[in-house]
Amino acid sequence: MSTQASILPPVRDAELAGGQSRAYVRVGLDALLAERSANVLGAATARGISLAALRDEPEPPKDLDVVGERVAACMQRLRHARLDFARAAAIVVKSKTYAHYGSGAFTYAAEELANVVATARLETTKKTTSGTGSTRARSRDSDRKVRAMIDDAFAMATEAVRRNSGFVLHIEQILAALALAEDCCVELATGEGKTVTAVLPATLRAWTKRGVHVVTVNDYLARRDADTNRGAFEMLGVRLGIIQEGSEPHERREAYRCDITYAADKQFIFDFLRDRLAAPLGVREGTLLLRDAMGGDDAAIGALEGVTHGWRERIVQRGLYAAIIDEADSVLIDDSVTPAIISSGAETGGDQRHIEVAARIAREWKQDELFTVSEKQRRVALTDAGRLSLARAAREFPSYHAGPRRREALLIQALVSRVLYERGRDYVIREGKIEIVDRSTGRVLPGRVWELGLHQAVEAKEGLEVSGRRTTAARSSYQGYFRRYAHMCGMSGTCMEVGPEMWTWYRLPVVKVPTHKKLARTQGRDVVHVTQEDKFTAVVGRVRESRERGQPVLVGTWSIEASERLAIRLREADIACDVLNAERESEEAVIVARAGEVGAVTVATNMAGRGTDIRIGPDTAARGGLLVIATERHDERRVDRQLFGRSGRQGDPGRAETFVSLEDELIRSQGFKPLVWLVKRSRGPIKNAAAWLLWTIAQANASRRWRIHRSDAAKASAWHDKALHHVTR
Repeated sequence: MSTQASILPPVRDAELAGGQSRAYVRVGLDALLAERSANVLGAATARGISLAALRDEPEPPKDLDVVGERVAACMQRLRHARLDFARAAAIVVKSKTYAHYGSGAFTYAAEELANVVATARLETTKKTTSGTGSTRARSRDSDRKVRAMIDDAFAMATEAVRRNSGFVLHIEQILAALALAEDCCVELATGEGKTVTAVLPATLRAWTKRGVHVVTVNDYLARRDADTNRGAFEMLGVRLGIIQEGSEPHERREAYRCDITYAADKQFIFDFLRDRLAAPLGVREGTLLLRDAMGGDDAAIGALEGVTHGWRERIVQRGLYAAIIDEADSVLIDDSVTPAIISSGAETGGDQRHIEVAARIAREWKQDELFTVSEKQRRVALTDAGRLSLARAAREFPSYHAGPRRREALLIQALVSRVLYERGRDYVIREGKIEIVDRSTGRVLPGRVWELGLHQAVEAKEGLEVSGRRTTAARSSYQGYFRRYAHMCGMSGTCMEVGPEMWTWYRLPVVKVPTHKKLARTQGRDVVHVTQEDKFTAVVGRVRESRERGQPVLVGTWSIEASERLAIRLREADIACDVLNAERESEEAVIVARAGEVGAVTVATNMAGRGTDIRIGPDTAARGGLLVIATERHDERRVDRQLFGRSGRQGDPGRAETFVSLEDELIRSQGFKPLVWLVKRSRGPIKNAAAWLLWTIAQANASRRWRIHRSDAAKASAWHDKALHHVTR
């Protein structure tokens, strides 16, 4: 399915009289295409989308354009940073007028308002600085009508939420919904009610009958959020669909035909790729015009365009109009590093022997003698001695891979998989296959593979059957996919740090909405230890102390392996605990439900910081609320904030503490050596100041490294898509 086929609405005004010839259709086709293309480009320009965006080629700014890009981003942030509290308060007041409506009257009012929205333009016109006074007056009048319509829709949706769940939306949630309606990315603190806030903009877009996709980070959250909001959507006359991992094609098609569809990001993007494979290559806008012109006669279209009959029954999506993305920084930034790829098959057999040979050699080599590792740049380089050793081993490779360049590339990839990719941190093994773990969220990324032979190198390292060379049938970067939506917005508890990237790749300005209640969580100073052994001993002691008081504890770890190791130490100390990581993802709902109970102890990777609310009762609050202990600082500060956000939600009491050591990966890879020496040998205020500076610099360097890595990955994906657009879809 082409880019235009995804963006353009169905053509309804190109029907011809039944007696007209097919030749007339062909003669008029070019003119219709030219007119429609001009309309598409004009609409894209009005939204600030470049031609590159329509071609699925996100291109970062270069040279002096970088300055203009940053100025534009700053202007957009300033424009949306002015939150209209008076407007939000007026919507809350207006929603109370609907409280007196009976169910029948409320349903009728919702239907009437939905009809108005369906026939009106939701986009407010741009400010007019030229033209006659009457033109500017009409523009302002149109803006006022659109704003009034949005306010009415939000007021009615607010009342529907109250009737469904008994939860009265507060002003801050209304402010977030208004920002979402303007296609912004909203930072709304953990526990502020992002799930129900999405009802307002989702209903507004759903009433246009073009379809709204609500994107979550996994199937569990999609099901949970849809079930939470189902009653409110039904009151508003909106049909709701859910897609899960095991959904059949006919179930997916029916879900996409609903007004609102809830699913994980992987479901949307892989359905999009499967539809591109199902649709013939010849399908372009011309085919859509021919379909309307010929009254939907597939046989006639197939005869003219070479289109296979019945392909429309195989696709499931009906277009990409609007998307509301929960945990937007995770989906749009973290997951975007690895593109979505569908392979047409794999070749097996002796063709993979060179990978196994490289893995065996890599296991025998000694670091610093035959190769060097840069943990800061995550790169491996061969020494002169290593090249000589590899030359002597060249006869072990198949002849095609025995040349200097090919054998070095193979061995470097094998060494990278050995020293830079760790089981339990970067991947897990399920049913004899490698599954990638997102380092920012701790969640598994099903169906994703590393490129350029890295995935096969990891398989050979673990002694698994090496998958054959794959032929890419369809692929899309996350930037390329999500830029296809006509309207896109997102929510997250931590997205301010990635604001520049949101604007560069998706044209999403980031808006921060204040909390409804003052934050009551206290933040302890980082406790610094020299070794990891001392650190974990101190963590076990702190957990025992809190558990004796009945205070629940959530301990966050960097990797799966660290979470399992800490759980063993806690159990050896007679402290019962639950473990939540990528290998126990199916137990997430049960573990999270009891994590806030009196005396509960939960050990989790970063996945506990995404999309889950740990609720506490009065007994827990009386004991100080939830205590969150981080056993390591993450590369990016926003991930630490996600974990700390589990405590102190909606004004609840809570505390966050951090235990770190000089042997942590962040310090080993990014630490400034003189500061490490100073922290080891100093005491008191000097040690505290040096430690704060050490971790601040290390985290800033690591964040910058990941920004560069994501930018390079996005550029590579854009280049790959452009280079192979004749081969893949």
